[in-house]
Amino acid sequence: MINLRTSAVVGIFSIIVNVLTVFSLPVAAEIVVELQAPDWHFVLRQSEYAEREVHMSVDDREFVRQIQSDLQAGKYSLVINAFNAREISTLSPRLKALYGQVLLNEEKYVLAEKVLLDALESMPSSPSVNRSLSMVYLMTGEQDIARKHLTRCVELGIQDAQIFGQLAYANLQLGKPMSAISAYQNALMLEPDNTQWYQGLLFALIETNALAQAESLLSEMLLNDENNKQLWLQRGHIALKQGKVTKALSSLEAAMSLGDSSLSNLISIAKLHASDGSLRRASDILVENIASFLTDKSSEGFEAFKTIASYLANQQQWGELERLTKAAEEYRNALSPLQMASINVLQAKVAINKGKNESAIALLTHAIERMPDNGEALLALAKLYQKQHKIERAKMMYLRAEAFEDIKQQAMLGRVQVALEQRQYHQALEILRNVYRAFPSRTDLLNNIRTLESLVTNTL
Repeated sequence: MINLRTSAVVGIFSIIVNVLTVFSLPVAAEIVVELQAPDWHFVLRQSEYAEREVHMSVDDREFVRQIQSDLQAGKYSLVINAFNAREISTLSPRLKALYGQVLLNEEKYVLAEKVLLDALESMPSSPSVNRSLSMVYLMTGEQDIARKHLTRCVELGIQDAQIFGQLAYANLQLGKPMSAISAYQNALMLEPDNTQWYQGLLFALIETNALAQAESLLSEMLLNDENNKQLWLQRGHIALKQGKVTKALSSLEAAMSLGDSSLSNLISIAKLHASDGSLRRASDILVENIASFLTDKSSEGFEAFKTIASYLANQQQWGELERLTKAAEEYRNALSPLQMASINVLQAKVAINKGKNESAIALLTHAIERMPDNGEALLALAKLYQKQHKIERAKMMYLRAEAFEDIKQQAMLGRVQVALEQRQYHQALEILRNVYRAFPSRTDLLNNIRTLESLVTNTL
């Protein structure tokens, strides 16, 4: 009977001890690459004032001749002064159109819009006025109005690369990437060397999830500009969307070698290496960029550091974890008390692995003093006290840990272990039943409960 009981208890104890926290890093699909927004440049074709002078009055033609040299030299402030010397309300529609273009070049969008709308009333079929107005709205972010004027330009016969490119941009910004693709392709047909149209087409293809086409286009772009870090980042972004982790890693690494130092991308590379690449390389990235990770004001960097470090502990990569904790120690003065508490927990894990339990207890105690709700520290300290047979202290730590929902189950199972070690089977059974009530999905505990019930009955 005694042997049977002992065997059963060992079986339960073994099962409960082997209940581990499942720790995983984000999968590739959850990792985001930070892409720099393209610097869009649009060209305004200033042609209205050059339209047939035969349609202009003698006074208008004379005025245009007076400002012609300043216009051609780009001295728009002088041209504006010349216009301001006249009564604007008396200007002919053609001169208003010209004035609007000049104001647009000087980024005086509010006045440009007013003057150009006045001109449009008299010349609704003027391609140039519609074009200038579309530029006003593009620059002020009113893409829906810009698109109306751009479409009108096409209807009126303007079909150059800039019109198609601007129309594509407006469609892309309005969430219509399919329409943008067609317009960008037309722009590229007319200006095959314009990198801006390539970039826009690439964005549109990615937005429509046409990843194979985007990948093919990007390969062509890289042939012409292999040192463009943004292109390598986009290659990595596409590869991640396709689930091609190795290709994503090589692309992001290439971007980093070309100078990309975005913390967000460093985090992505480190996490990808930790989960699907090289743990050593993940550690290297953290150590080499430790200042960026630990002094990030948003705390995104520190959280990534802690996540990867905890993953290393979970994978028993103690050498790499120790390397990280030593690197972090140099920045202790830059860390908040709560962050330093997290570092203490990691240091304690290293100490435990080395058998330095007293050092680990000191580190964990310090961490809990700084952060009383650090459940990981409470659990680790409870296990250490349990290992040292300091049962009451272990129980106290487990009870404190039970207050936190994310570790409640582990803490309760820890108390079951303590009760089993003390052969307090009634108490172990009661706690185990409570675990199952709180976590009914743990049906695997039912066999343990039945075994304990049998032990309790036989003991009685």
